Amino acid sequence: MNKMKWVVGCLVLMFCSVVNAAGQVAADFSFQDLDGKPHRLSDYRGKWVIVNYWSKDCSPCIQEIPVLKGVAQRYRNTAVVLGLDVGETPIAQMKQFVRQRGINYLVAPTQDSTMFALGLIYGVPTTYIISPKGEIVDTHMGAITAQQLQRYLSNR
Repeated sequence: MNKMKWVVGCLVLMFCSVVNAAGQVAADFSFQDLDGKPHRLSDYRGKWVIVNYWSKDCSPCIQEIPVLKGVAQRYRNTAVVLGLDVGETPIAQMKQFVRQRGINYLVAPTQDSTMFALGLIYGVPTTYIISPKGEIVDTHMGAITAQQLQRYLSNR
């Protein structure tokens, strides 16, 4: 019975931490892309920012790449997609993977500054939707769909 209470407690905490992220101003964090170019989350203020934590060894992560590519292309004037690796993939391998998959959005290797910048990550893929004002408006665990993203990008 104690194990069951522990599991339920962990699930409640996990759910609450994801729910609590919505409505908060996203912490500004810095990171480097695959070429070593520096970026800050605040560089994208004024646009929707889709922050996608992922790994190239994660099947749902791979399945959502076409969705993210489509969003990056269709909403290029109003939104930015940031693919933040959590799999500690070597940069050379990640660059090759990005080329092979035709990824058209910014991808950054695993970095201390990005790992928990927006909140705890309980699994990948995890996607944070950040408004043009810099507020976290939603967090989604699991593969995200184009329809889910379009709810934010098309109607606001």
